[in-house]
Amino acid sequence: MAIRIGSVWSLSNPESETITPDDRQQTIEILGGVSVQDFGHIEAGDKVAWTLDFSPEAWETVKGYWNSRVIVEVKDAGGVRFHGRVVVKSYRRKPRFESHITANIEIWRS
Repeated sequence: MAIRIGSVWSLSNPESETITPDDRQQTIEILGGVSVQDFGHIEAGDKVAWTLDFSPEAWETVKGYWNSRVIVEVKDAGGVRFHGRVVVKSYRRKPRFESHITANIEIWRS
């Protein structure tokens, strides 16, 4: 299923998807052992990374979200809706369809 970011859809299903939870626990080394500091899982800090294809018009809209730093509604491939900020990590033109874009993006949940 394609991904909806704000008002636009990707042209394809994600080529890859990585979900990075914001798990705020860490170990602290102390003399004679270790202690755990645990502030829980903060869902608003989760990140979702995708590689997606976009039409020229959709790409301009996604770039606009990134440049203006607005929070948009996202619908993922599983149909889950959430709000987040668009971060473009890299992009390239598609061979033979140079006006279309393949982009590596992250959505930072909010």
